This record gives sequence, structure tokens and C-alpha cells, in this order.
Amino acid sequence: NAQQHSHYLADCRRSCFAAMAEDGFEEVWQDREIKFDQVPIMLKLRRGEFQIDSINSVEDTKGNNGERGILIVTNLRLIWTSARTSRTNLSIGYNNVSSVNIRQVNSKLRGNSQALYVMTRFNSTRFEFIFTSLVKNSPRLFTTVQAVFKSYETTKLYRDLKLRGAIIRDKELVMLPNEQVYERINGIWNLSSDQGNLGTFII
Repeated sequence: NAQQHSHYLADCRRSCFAAMAEDGFEEVWQDREIKFDQVPIMLKLRRGEFQIDSINSVEDTKGNNGERGILIVTNLRLIWTSARTSRTNLSIGYNNVSSVNIRQVNSKLRGNSQALYVMTRFNSTRFEFIFTSLVKNSPRLFTTVQAVFKSYETTKLYRDLKLRGAIIRDKELVMLPNEQVYERINGIWNLSSDQGNLGTFII
């Protein structure tokens, strides 16, 4: 609902700056990469990353059909770990996700049922992940992942570089929710090679 979405937006904004500040601007790879079968330490939440939900009895229907596991939803990625062996796992950063949909699938553990399809792209390679909840009549897998991914997508301007975007209207900066302007400096040159543009620098 709208209230939950608002909370997710606020959490994503806070976590972005917390991750950078607490780790001394260490590279944040968790939302930028897809990793398979990593050692457990790679699945440990970094500072600034927090768990939003933990869903038991989730099958990785595409890669490990017939294996029950646990799906952890954080503010940066999806982490699936097999219940049989922790070395069988997935880490899917939200920045690689292109779409999240619900479709019918044939699961070894559940039979014909609805599943969560996560379409991704990483290093010019496309990956498809299918997760099936083994708990009957539970929409939690779908609602949680879809809400968190939507929140991640709608907060990209808080953490990504954007060139020539529609951020100015009537010569004024279009402010993001909860954004504050600390200083406005006129007469600043934006230089590129031997050319430049004179404008205003807004902090």
C-alpha cells in the first residue's frame, strides 16, 4: 500500500548514504552484481544494508528445481540459499533487474502454481530466475519483492549519476522528496575538454 511504499522509499534513501559513510566509500557491489554459489561471507549484509523480509520454503525453480530454500529480501538485493547446503546460493542485485512478474510454472515440489519471475541483465548476459513459494495461499513472496523492487527503481536519482535529465523546470531545480538545498553558487563553469558551460552549482 501507499504507506508501506513511502517507508520503503525512506529506507532506501537512508541506506544509500549509510552504506557510503560507514564503509568509507567502499564500493557497493551488492545491488550491482549477480553472484552464484558464493562462500557464506559474501552473503553477509554489508553496513547500510538491512533485511526487509525473510521468506522460508521458497524453491529456486529455474536453477534448482526441487530444492527448498530461504529467500532474504534486503534493500539492495535478493539472497536465496538452499536449505540443503549453504554453498548453493544466489545474490541478485536490484540494479540488474529489468522486470518482476508473476506467471504459472511447473514446480517439482509444488506442481503447477504461480511463481515469481525475475528477469535480469548482468555484464551483457541475460538471466531468468524463477522463485516458487511452497506455502499455499501465501502472496508474501510476490508482494514483498515487487514492493521493494519498485521502491529501489523510484529512488535511483538519490544515488546514480544522471546527465541531461529533466531536473529543471522554469529555471528551478525539481526537488526530490525530502531533498534539501544547502547552497546555491552562481558563475560556475562546467568544463569538458576545451569547452565549457557557465551555470549554477547547487549543493
